[in-house]
Amino acid sequence: MKTITIWCMLLLTIIIRAQTVTTVTEGIFYDGFGITSNGDVYCSNFQGNEVFKYEFSTGNVTTFATGFTNPNGIGVTDDDRIYICEAGGATIHIYNTNGSLLDTVTNLNNPTGVKYDTQNDRVLWVSYNQSSLNVLDPETNETEILIQGAPLNGPSGIAFVGDQTYISNYNNRKIFRLESDDTLTEIAQLPAGAAQNNVLGFLTSKGDFLYGTQIGEHRIYRIDPETGEVVLFSGSTLGNTDGDIATATFNFPNGILGDDTNDRIYISDAGTSNLRIIQNVSLGVDAFAKANTSIQLFSNPQNDSITIQGEFIDAQKYMINVYDTSGQLVQTTKGMIQNRNLLSTIKTSAWRKGIYFAKIKIGEIIVTRKYVKQ
Repeated sequence: MKTITIWCMLLLTIIIRAQTVTTVTEGIFYDGFGITSNGDVYCSNFQGNEVFKYEFSTGNVTTFATGFTNPNGIGVTDDDRIYICEAGGATIHIYNTNGSLLDTVTNLNNPTGVKYDTQNDRVLWVSYNQSSLNVLDPETNETEILIQGAPLNGPSGIAFVGDQTYISNYNNRKIFRLESDDTLTEIAQLPAGAAQNNVLGFLTSKGDFLYGTQIGEHRIYRIDPETGEVVLFSGSTLGNTDGDIATATFNFPNGILGDDTNDRIYISDAGTSNLRIIQNVSLGVDAFAKANTSIQLFSNPQNDSITIQGEFIDAQKYMINVYDTSGQLVQTTKGMIQNRNLLSTIKTSAWRKGIYFAKIKIGEIIVTRKYVKQ
């Protein structure tokens, strides 16, 4: 499992729209999300019996459907059929956008997450209780087990990046790629820094990245599916603060949904049952100034030193290891982040000309930057 990404750093200024968090207090947004083609968002109240609808064009919140026992994950097909997992009722319900019940799939074992696989025209759903990934035929509603048991351990999240499918475990926070031979390859694991509730709520995608909620840490992490690099995206301690993602706080974030069309990520705060909306989320891998891990590398005009700078939520230790292209360790620098800022200058005058890689480690986060000595 790879954990390092090499990003070429361009020594120029990048302007990025502010990524901000706002709160919607109407409705009860506790668990999984689904989104229809017009941008309307649906979210379940696991502790109640309802599914709520957030209307994108107006911001209005209404009750979409009721009568469920522990509604959980939600998925939507290309033709806007809405699949709702009723975890406590062993059923997946299928609705149209008008709220009319189209069909039900019964006798399922604790369905917790469901998503439509556009590439293969099938519905995937996971069972928490039996640790299984299952396939549901959208035409016949017949279902079969695709994978059961290890490495699945209480799965809940399903997400897609391109033509790849990813599954996440609630219990141990591990994320897997579904291979063409129906096996799972572990690509990443979220940190376990909370005193309790060290679990991964749900998984989503936006652009080239995966995003997952670490409920007990009150944080959202971004995962590079190609490298397995895990980066803290937003959140710190328990709270309900809106504003810039570097300072916004969350209250047991659980459900998560990426909306590429409208450049948003939706979060359900289980602690308050509020809907949190992160707007202007950067999509490109070259937009390196992302949230509180915007690490930049600068070379001075004489090319005899490099400065590494970044902003973080928590004060903690950092370590920078510099390697040459043969993998030989050239230098190690350690320090403590002060006032949320990492600022380290490394002398390079004695180095030979060539390419170097600075691996910056902060807690369980690892980011790599490229440096060319002229």
